[in-house]
Amino acid sequence: MILEQRSFFSTTQLALRPHGVHVSKRSATGDVLLEFEMPYEEVLPVRVERRRPTLPHRWRTWLFVLGWLVVNALGSSYVRDRLSHTVWLAATGGVLLLGLLLYGWSAWRRYFVLVTARAHVVLSDRWRQRRELHRFANKLEQTTKDYLRYHYADVNPLGLIEPQLRRLRWLRELGVITEAEARIGTVRLTGRHTDTLQGMGHELEAPYVN
Repeated sequence: MILEQRSFFSTTQLALRPHGVHVSKRSATGDVLLEFEMPYEEVLPVRVERRRPTLPHRWRTWLFVLGWLVVNALGSSYVRDRLSHTVWLAATGGVLLLGLLLYGWSAWRRYFVLVTARAHVVLSDRWRQRRELHRFANKLEQTTKDYLRYHYADVNPLGLIEPQLRRLRWLRELGVITEAEARIGTVRLTGRHTDTLQGMGHELEAPYVN
């Protein structure tokens, strides 16, 4: 499955590959701006977020100062005496309208962020593509779980036990396998149904049976 989003300046593409998700960003001229492949072992957990962009504090300060200077310049008697009343009203109204448009655009605009364990992929939150974005996120999560289950869920009672027990806990924490499946795998590895044994009224750690 491939997700592609084009803008005036760049193109971002996400593709599900056999061993990971490939992320690339290219400029309008085809130059590679960003490219990497995230292995499925480093993807989960997956979630989506909608975020509002925020300007850095210094940019907000400069914009406020610039707006204040323009308004004061238009309001000065020197400028008003040299401009006709109609031109002065048009200039003042244009500045105010531009400020309102910039404020509305910044308040309305959102980003769609695909959050994984390793990286955050930021895309434009376009309403026409929103369903496709969520579908890709769900497909990424399901593909990752299927991959991890196929490559890591099986246990071998003849192999080293402790690494396999850690792997089962890891898969359970990621939601790849259920609690029942993790318990079945643990029983196959250790040969016992409980974590401790009772001896002389005390709980004793039972040895692993290989």
